[in-house]
Amino acid sequence: MADSSAAEQDADNVIRIMVATDNHLGYGEKDAVRGEDSFTAFEEILELAVAEDVDMILLGGDLFHDAVPSQNAMHKCIELLRRYTFGDKPVSLEILSDQSLCFYNAVNQSVNYEDPNLNIAIPVFSIHGNHDDPSGFGRLSSLDLLSTSGLVNYFGRWTDLTKLEISPILIRKGESQLALYGLSHIHDGRLARLFKDFKVTIECPGNSGNGGGGDGEAEQEDWFHLMVVHQNRADRGPKNYLPEDLLPDFLHLVIWGHEHDCRIEPESNAKKGFYVSQPGSSVPTSLSEGEAKKKHVGLLEIYKTKFKLKELPLQSVRPFVYDSIVLPDKAEELGLNEGDASTKVYKFAQERVESMIEKAKAQLTGHPKQPHLPLIRLRLLYTDESCMFNTIRFSQMFSTRVANAQDVVQFSKLVKRTKGETVKLDKEAMRRALEAENATRVEELVDRYFDEAKTKKPLKLLHSKALAEMTYRLVERRDANAAENIVKFYKEKAVEHLMESMPNDENIDDGLQCFRERHKHDDLLKMLDARGVRPKDETSVFATKDEANSSTATTTGRGRAARGRGAARGRAAATSATTRSKPQLDVSMNNTRSSGRQQTLLTSVRAASKGPSYVISDDSD
Repeated sequence: MADSSAAEQDADNVIRIMVATDNHLGYGEKDAVRGEDSFTAFEEILELAVAEDVDMILLGGDLFHDAVPSQNAMHKCIELLRRYTFGDKPVSLEILSDQSLCFYNAVNQSVNYEDPNLNIAIPVFSIHGNHDDPSGFGRLSSLDLLSTSGLVNYFGRWTDLTKLEISPILIRKGESQLALYGLSHIHDGRLARLFKDFKVTIECPGNSGNGGGGDGEAEQEDWFHLMVVHQNRADRGPKNYLPEDLLPDFLHLVIWGHEHDCRIEPESNAKKGFYVSQPGSSVPTSLSEGEAKKKHVGLLEIYKTKFKLKELPLQSVRPFVYDSIVLPDKAEELGLNEGDASTKVYKFAQERVESMIEKAKAQLTGHPKQPHLPLIRLRLLYTDESCMFNTIRFSQMFSTRVANAQDVVQFSKLVKRTKGETVKLDKEAMRRALEAENATRVEELVDRYFDEAKTKKPLKLLHSKALAEMTYRLVERRDANAAENIVKFYKEKAVEHLMESMPNDENIDDGLQCFRERHKHDDLLKMLDARGVRPKDETSVFATKDEANSSTATTTGRGRAARGRGAARGRAAATSATTRSKPQLDVSMNNTRSSGRQQTLLTSVRAASKGPSYVISDDSD
């Protein structure tokens, strides 16, 4: 009897939370085969929440796949939430913080289970992700609709992007107290700037005035600090992810959304002392290696400042087998160096896919709603295009045996990079360029640097003034396409020159040197401007004096009435030609690939005007 009473007392003091992220409701909903996958997995999560008798459900963003979900997706979401989260079961969570600060967009500015008109059994708390963030007129999210209807407690929403203040929701159950922090998705670059400028404030009980009160340090120790974020976790560049070390060290656990590969087991951050759990998505939205990992949700149990996270595998997720093969490593085994390589790779891929389909059968769990047709993705890395074949026609062989009958096989170019390819900066040339008296602008520094460094690291194709002009347009005009336009034009003219002279492979460098001597930068820039790449009143930073004197003359039909800004800038020459207008951006992109047997610089640059031998598209990866 005493044991039963003790267990009951523990249950009264333990906060039980069902944790899931990236449900992507509505993903592929129009697909006749995969259209129900996201809803099936989400329903299983709700069923687990009911079976485990949780106190609340915590979602880490991307509940919907689209910012404006279809009526079908919204209807099914509302139906599932009403079916599994409404009921007569009392909610044992007490909110201690100012709810108007946390749920300001709710009808009563409070949690839904305190609304007398609703009968909530399991409250759902959610932040938004990058797929369901506020957009359109009124800056409303799909979560705003669910919040207004009383189905979801939407928190962690930001309203001011010049600063970020995160206040926790303070929750109490018996002896356990939870401080729940939410950081809905913000563009990683913007978030990085906010952290860099010290404009991110994360308050905690004891010093936030959020209902905590009392001694700050002592009170912090009485709370379990849980944070849920939706940002890039993997390092994709200095401003394209959120480093864990930027988060405060008073946290105990961070639930990380946005990353789809399942790493739900808590990982310790040794520097900050907290743990990070990454549940991953509940439905595959791309045919990638990370998505092929077993899908899980977590049952989080919190008692005072201790926690336990139980992994719960999802049984209704469609089987998914991923494999990646490096074809050059199989060249000897398959005999790719002789005969018809494409036919041999085709046969190898067919056998491999057959074995992957058999392997997928082991992922069948027996769940009544689990789909039986598997997702299969075989990625073939190649260096020689002669190994390729028609992947769409190949995939049709398995149209009745796989769920993704259009893209079973994906070819990817294998690119090997070596450290020796990096070019070191000539520090002495840079020092001389910086010490120059007349080098006061960025483009002038670039021009002077390459002029100083030309003896050690000469340019082979571009003139130094071309790089300076490119820098000017990028920095001063904020023309994002300046580099692409100038490089592309130089490449085209170099191809024309090489086609006239037709040098041998070993004489390519000499041919390019002849091109640089024959075509001056100013002449090439005039030809580029005559094409209409730049606005009529835009001029070069390196305009000649003759052009400056004629800048006020009538336009001659070449679209360059405002030449001469270079002569006017910094020389007190103030004419109407010096005014700059915002350039029109050229958003065209040219994706090319050289084809055929010749692998020379000449053929690679000629590929700009040729189409590819094969067009392989896979939007899912």
